[in-house]
Amino acid sequence: MKHKNTAYISRDALLSNYASIERLVGDNCAVGQRRPRIICVVKADGYGHGIHTVAGALGDAGCDFFAVSSEEEAVELREIETRNGRNPDILILGHIMPENVGEMIARDITCAVVSLDNARELSAAVDAHNRRGSRARQDALKIHIKLDTGMNRVGFPAAEDRVGESIRQIMEVAADPNLRICGIFTHFSCADDELMDGRILPGYEVFGGFTGLQLDRYRVAVKMLEERGIDVGLRHCANSAATLCCPEAYFDAVRAGIIIYGLMPNGRLEERSGAALPRFTPVMRFDSSVVHLHRMNPGDRISYGAEFTASRPMLVATVGAGYADGFERAYKGCCVRIGNRMYRQIGRICMDQFMVDVTPVDEADERDNPVRVGDAVTLFGGDDGQMTDTLARMAGTINYEVVCKVSKRVPRIVE
Repeated sequence: MKHKNTAYISRDALLSNYASIERLVGDNCAVGQRRPRIICVVKADGYGHGIHTVAGALGDAGCDFFAVSSEEEAVELREIETRNGRNPDILILGHIMPENVGEMIARDITCAVVSLDNARELSAAVDAHNRRGSRARQDALKIHIKLDTGMNRVGFPAAEDRVGESIRQIMEVAADPNLRICGIFTHFSCADDELMDGRILPGYEVFGGFTGLQLDRYRVAVKMLEERGIDVGLRHCANSAATLCCPEAYFDAVRAGIIIYGLMPNGRLEERSGAALPRFTPVMRFDSSVVHLHRMNPGDRISYGAEFTASRPMLVATVGAGYADGFERAYKGCCVRIGNRMYRQIGRICMDQFMVDVTPVDEADERDNPVRVGDAVTLFGGDDGQMTDTLARMAGTINYEVVCKVSKRVPRIVE
């Protein structure tokens, strides 16, 4: 079947980005430091790129540790990798339902624990799981402890006035035979801004920025646990931004997310301290097609709300994609590529279509750069990420959301 909308996924770009991360992490390791593992974050269907393609390619490249957000994603990933003959570590970063503990144990899935109440609830579920059947089991759920070092989302509080109580609670978790601590992590809230733009939040200059404060809190909490004889397992807190610019946050592993897909965490390619950051290649190119051409006279209006009025004779192309495909209404006024030229979108973006001004500049332009029904239209991708980043800024969001929102009805074709 020929598709009018297609998300092309470049396996070569994916492998190239992973290799760049490997080189970067290896080059940035401190003398004598063991090379950190790379945890590839493939939640949200591989950030919209298709988890089958992403996990398959990264597994072929040597990745043996993945992170997801939910039990469903973890089970799907385990089945994919089992079919591929591999058995990588899989960590669920988000909350899990206690009712799913048995399946997580059976499929060797590691889960995050974010509080003592959460740990007790999961422990009770493990206990119930072990008592089922005619013979008692002694299974334990593999867990990573989540520290809240300042994100204030989930996790054991690691702020100076609360870390002592958190340590006591984590020690209780460590003593629970139903739970086996295999790692400890946190998440930076400002690393993409501070480390890539040099912006320091007011009041945190003494800590080297809010990221520095979070890193210090993480170190203190881990040290307190180790001094009390707790084996914390794998230590990790570097997200994509910190992986790029903060080697002191590497510890035992780094979590690479958006950079795997060829986009930068803050949507910009910057340099820090005079050292060029690696250049990544966007993995997704979102193409549609011209489905109709028509002419407009001065005074004619276009699309819902009749917001756009032609001020001159115009040639207008209708493109067969809309917000139901993930091309958001908020992208109104953006530019798309047809052939080798950029053209401005006009009027409101509809559910399944939008319009583009393709009026030739002159007769020579009409002759040399004709737009025809059936022509491919690149909505984003096929460049260094600038089209994706521009759409994100227009929508007041981030490039993560642009790729994640490409809907399921758009087929993913691996190139």
